[in-house]
Amino acid sequence: MESFLRVADNKSRNNFVFDLFKLFEKYTLTYVYRGIFDPSLTDKILALAETNMNLIGEVSKTQKRVYFVMVESLQNITRHQDVSQSQNNQALFVVQNKDGKYGMASGNVIENLHIESLQQKLDKINSLDADALKAYYKDVLENSGLSEKGGAGLGLIEIARRSGSKLYYSFKNISDKLSYFYFKTKIANESDSEQKSSLNGLRELHQLANENHISMVYQGQFTHDNLKSLLTMTEGSVARTEVEFRRKAANVMVELLQNVCNHGAIPSGVGQGVPGVLVITTESTGCSVMAGNYISKDKIAKLSAKIDKANNCPFSELEAVYQEEMMKDPEPGQKGAGLGFIDMRMKSSNKIDYSLVDFDSNFSFLSISVSIPF
Repeated sequence: MESFLRVADNKSRNNFVFDLFKLFEKYTLTYVYRGIFDPSLTDKILALAETNMNLIGEVSKTQKRVYFVMVESLQNITRHQDVSQSQNNQALFVVQNKDGKYGMASGNVIENLHIESLQQKLDKINSLDADALKAYYKDVLENSGLSEKGGAGLGLIEIARRSGSKLYYSFKNISDKLSYFYFKTKIANESDSEQKSSLNGLRELHQLANENHISMVYQGQFTHDNLKSLLTMTEGSVARTEVEFRRKAANVMVELLQNVCNHGAIPSGVGQGVPGVLVITTESTGCSVMAGNYISKDKIAKLSAKIDKANNCPFSELEAVYQEEMMKDPEPGQKGAGLGFIDMRMKSSNKIDYSLVDFDSNFSFLSISVSIPF
């Protein structure tokens, strides 16, 4: 699957956003998170998943199975991750939804001395049918109890039972003491070859995230209903604790998310919301918040003029321009006061980077990037 790695060769941030959108669309990936996981963040990921399943009218039985497998997978990461790990070895969580068939994948560092025991548990689980898994769960519960790291393999057994699928895994050696553990399952039955192929793709997706310093990607439908869930999850991906920085980052995220919802287009004419992508990258100097969506070509000139006005205005004059724009009467049909781009530049102290990729005679794909220094 060379496509994952080819995206990393694109030097333009905005072309990178478009390529990432098409890549996630092709492989039906919904979102990726890479970093340090804690209970607060996992709650936000679960809330977004629940909101999106409700938006598409997913049946209750499937929702419960997906939710349970996500909970167990995320708890496994939080229990076993090494919070002092290097950037390249941070934990990873991926969700895929292909025609209602959900897949969850994760990755985290594991000590080599635990690999043999974990492998034995996984192979044992994969060798059992549904009735045998139920009996095995009871046996482990009665005879092994709980450890300080959680259940003695109980979560893995339950994932296999609830998903109705095998548990696929692999290990990548990091050092003489550590390896990276890749894990995947689906709420659907697939052939072994399909599952193993997707596990190879997980390794490449992890490499892509490392090389491009990706903290989070969400690809899917943007609606005003899931805006709050999206915001809470993206806020959790900002790996800084300074109140002022988090406030600036949250403000930029809000403006970008609202821009997607208010100005995004749906080329197919159908769907629960605006198709788009949100990307957050984190480096030593700061973080970048990027968003991409389709836009009707008859809106491009006006939108570009607003961004260019914000970019071309001397930074010292932005506050006065903001006040001036706020006092103007809104244009007919305009959503909001049109202050978002000025506000983003003021909060980030950087110019707004944007580009357009031609899609068809009616639509283009708009990518916007805002860098926020630490």
